[in-house]
Formats: sequence, structure tokens, C-alpha cells
Amino acid sequence: MSLRPLCLLPALLAAGCHAFGCRDGDLACAALTEAGSSSTTTGQTTEAPTSEATTEVATTTTTTTATTEGSTAAPATCGNGVVEDGEACDDGNADDLDDCRNDCTAAFCGDGVLQPAREQCDDGDDDDTDSCVGECKLATCGDGFVRQGAEACDDGPDNDDQAYDGCTTKCVLGPRCGDAKVNGPEDCDDKNSDEADGCLSSCVEARSCKHIKELVPNAPTGTYRIWPEALDGEISALVWCDMESDGGGYTFLKVDTEVGGQSDKGAKTAEAICQMYGMHLLATRSPAHTKSAYEVATTLNVQPVGGGQVGFGADYLAILAIFPKTPGATCEGGALNSGSCPGWRAYDDNPFWVTDVVVPGQPDGDHCAGCSMFYKWNPDGTLKSFTTVSFGEGASSFRFLCDIGDKFP
Repeated sequence: MSLRPLCLLPALLAAGCHAFGCRDGDLACAALTEAGSSSTTTGQTTEAPTSEATTEVATTTTTTTATTEGSTAAPATCGNGVVEDGEACDDGNADDLDDCRNDCTAAFCGDGVLQPAREQCDDGDDDDTDSCVGECKLATCGDGFVRQGAEACDDGPDNDDQAYDGCTTKCVLGPRCGDAKVNGPEDCDDKNSDEADGCLSSCVEARSCKHIKELVPNAPTGTYRIWPEALDGEISALVWCDMESDGGGYTFLKVDTEVGGQSDKGAKTAEAICQMYGMHLLATRSPAHTKSAYEVATTLNVQPVGGGQVGFGADYLAILAIFPKTPGATCEGGALNSGSCPGWRAYDDNPFWVTDVVVPGQPDGDHCAGCSMFYKWNPDGTLKSFTTVSFGEGASSFRFLCDIGDKFP
């Protein structure tokens, strides 16, 4: 049998043409090839090979992409000597006492693990009052930290055995107020907080009630010991301090000279006695001061000096250090105070006040320079009367009040 060309066999056309191709110029084969490319031997329509290949490539690409996106890096391995993500260090050894811990975290002061190469101690806290302080060093005097229960102070390099109000090289308090020794700028040091005993808790000697009020603003009215500045702090006196009137700070000293054959005292002699205690004969300065003076005079409070024993009475205000500027001066119809009576003055020319009420005919012109008038008082502390005395030292009394004279309204 003679062989026919494979491409001309209908039964084998598709397989032959597809398998081997068509000869040049064989149009029938080419036509059949195009027709057969859209069907299979079963007659079912399938996707072109090119489409199948594309789908497979796309599927492969998608799978590859998904694998890349979902992939995770291998976990870091602490101890391999390589610092990887999540590690502060990795020295590749098992020594837990060097700078890199076995869990690949950096050792530090306060982690509770002693690093002998650079730490003296490590108690795992930041308390600088215990035995391990600062940069993991053992507490010592001079480190600048006060160790609780062992040191009273620690100024570090400034510790000085001689510095006032400082800290010694043994970490105990140095010379200071309250150590019962007078040192540095101190006037006194009685090692107590009693502000009324003459030595204030600030180690300053009280000079007057005003001085106490300035240094101890909440000091109450009462009895205080002072060391008047006029006597250079050599003599003290027990006085009554009014810490309220006109802001507080008025000083009162009671003097009673009624002893033995002593006579009563005029203003000049009374002034001299007051100066023995660093003070002056009282001149009342304001309505509040005058009222306070009357209450002090008529109440049993501070004991008098001068030898007498009478503790209270209105006669403590019988004479005052208020005098005529010139002999014969009057108030010209005004009341006895520095604003209404320019002819009279306090001993120091500072303001004075006795009353706002005009006393008819008083003070009259029958008096001497430097002579005090004689004063009488009502039970409520207001002035009842005053009278000039022209002979001797003027009016006189066994009892009178002295004042520092540093407090004004």
C-alpha cells in the first residue's frame, strides 16, 4: 500500500498536524489545524495551552509571594556571640557576672547582681541611706550620703571639723546652735527651745520684747527674761512683754522702791533707776499702749525690782516720762497727746499719748522743766486726772514702770 501524507488523513490530522506541523503551502492542514485547536478528542472545549501555562505561572507566582509575605525570621539565639534583634548584648559565654548577662541583657548597677569587676555591692535598690549607695559602692563617711542609723550628717568633700553648722570628718554634727557651747556667731546656747529664758532657740540673747517678737513672731504675751542692749548684755531683767498691742513688742519692767527709809521718787530719779536696768521711765505711746500699761500695772504678773514687794496697783502709773518743752507750757486747750499738745513731749521726742479727752485747766503753767505730772486712772484704764507739781522733781511715787523705748505704734 502506498503511504499517504499524514496531514491528509482525517483521523490522524489533528494528532499528526499538531505533532509534526504542516508542510509549506498545505492550506488544508492549516485550516484543519485552526479548527481542531478549539476542541479535544472528546468534543469538550478547553482552555488554550497558552492560558493554562499562564494560569500555572500566575498560581506559582502567587504562592511564592504568599510564602515570602508570611515567612518569619529565625528567632535570635542568646549565647551565639552575635547581637541579634531583641538582645542588648551577646558575649557568647556563660559568665553571668560580667557586663553581659546570660539572658543577653546588659548588667547595670541596681540589678541585684554583683559585678565584681566594677561594683563593690549591688542590693538591687536605689536607697542611698543603706549600706550600698550611689554607683554600687559601699557606704562610707564622706560619700555625701547620710547612712541611716550610722551617720548624723555627710557633706561629702565639704566635711569639716571646724565649720560652724557643718558636718565633721566623722560624720557627726559640728559646732552649732543647740550643742550647749557658745561658738560661732552665738550670744548664748542653753540647748533648749524656751524662748522666755533670755536665750532664744536661735542662740541669740533677747534684748527687748520687740526683739523677741521679731525673731519669734508667734511668741505669746507673758513674762520674759531680757538682756538690755544698753547694758551690753551684762545684766538681765524679768519683764512683761505685750505681744499684741500695736502689733506687739512693748516691754514693761515694774519697779517698787518702798523699802526701809526710802522716799518716793520723782521723774528724774525714776529715770536714773530705770537706766540701771538698761531702760527708761515709761512714756505711753498710743491708746492701745496706755491701756496695756494700765493692765500690767494693776495685775499681779511679773514681780517688781527695786526692793519693794507690792506686786500691782494704779500707782505704778502715777508718773510718766512726759514733760513740758519749756517751763510754763500748756496744752492750749488740747488733750494730752503729741498731736493735740505740741507744748509737751516724751523724753525721746517720739510720739506720746495719754488721753484724747481735754482736762480743763491742765496741764497748767505751774510746773518745772523735766518735772512729771501726777496721774490718776479710772478702773477701766482711762485717765481720770493729771496735775502739775511745781516743786522738787515734780510729782513722785514709790512705784513706776520702765520701758526699753524701742517700740512705737
